[in-house]
Amino acid sequence: MRKKNKKGIVALTILVLIFVAYGIRINSNTDASSNQSKTEKLSSADIQAKADEKAAKAYEPTQEIKAITEKIGFTKKGRVLFYASDPQLLDAENFNEEVPDSTDSRTILGYYDHRQIYLYNIQNQDLSGIVEVTSAHETLHAVWDRLSSSERQELTKLLEAEYAKVKTDKSEEMLADYAKFEIGQRDNELHSYLGTEYRHLSPELEKHYAKYFEDRDKIVTMFESYESKFDALDKQSEQLSAELTALKAQIDTDMPQYDTDLANLNDEIEAFNVRAENYYYTSEADFYADRNALEQRAAELEARQTQININIDHYNTKAAELNQIALKASEFNKSINSKATDPSQPAKKAE
Repeated sequence: MRKKNKKGIVALTILVLIFVAYGIRINSNTDASSNQSKTEKLSSADIQAKADEKAAKAYEPTQEIKAITEKIGFTKKGRVLFYASDPQLLDAENFNEEVPDSTDSRTILGYYDHRQIYLYNIQNQDLSGIVEVTSAHETLHAVWDRLSSSERQELTKLLEAEYAKVKTDKSEEMLADYAKFEIGQRDNELHSYLGTEYRHLSPELEKHYAKYFEDRDKIVTMFESYESKFDALDKQSEQLSAELTALKAQIDTDMPQYDTDLANLNDEIEAFNVRAENYYYTSEADFYADRNALEQRAAELEARQTQININIDHYNTKAAELNQIALKASEFNKSINSKATDPSQPAKKAE
């Protein structure tokens, strides 16, 4: 019996060891599965990062693209994403081949699609910086494209909060266009829009953009430089238009009244002459009193005529200035519009 009991104990011990070992193997497999899951999550971002680095190394930038890159001041991460997007600086014909037709009224300066960036080669020296800002804008689309859903959700809260502080009728119109023609891309566009055109964003957003740009303010400065030229033309146009409207109203009021008063004066002068010829006046005092009154009215009318002519000259001068501003605006708009071919049909400026 003792021998049998011993065997039973051994068998039991072995059984226990088997269960312990099995338990260890289960735990070990569970941990491995967990680690594998974490590795897979990390590797997805890793794989994309490595693919971007590989694509960036394979990309051969032209001298123009190198110059754009230097002016923007990308961080290493930002430059990798820019180059990985195979940025192409294209003339109007080639750019239009890459950008799909749209009924959208906005002028397209750059385009990001299928992880590629297309840039219209705007050569107007008065608008220096516009290609660089467009490049930064499109690169931020590449950034957004690579963010996870949770990262986008977190950024969206920050972007919408910041936009609420700076929104204008103009920006609302721009986003309304995006809602029509790029459905679901509002926050993607806000991400690029705020990142390249506004200073002093929230610390969280500044930290985010600092991953891609060494000095984001430099990009905003370039934007403000060329945008201020459009704004200056708009303000001058508005001011001159208001002045022309006021002058025209004044001239339109003064001229008919002048014509009426002149006709009345001529009638009275003629009547005075008839009276004088028919010996109406019995005293020189009465004669000279009437004559002096008519001469005074004639002098007043002459002064009014002079002022009307001055106003007409001012109107013509301001109208010529407005025409020059319209031509300059047309030149600017045409230079940024790859589809503009007719100078008489100026393009709308990008919003």
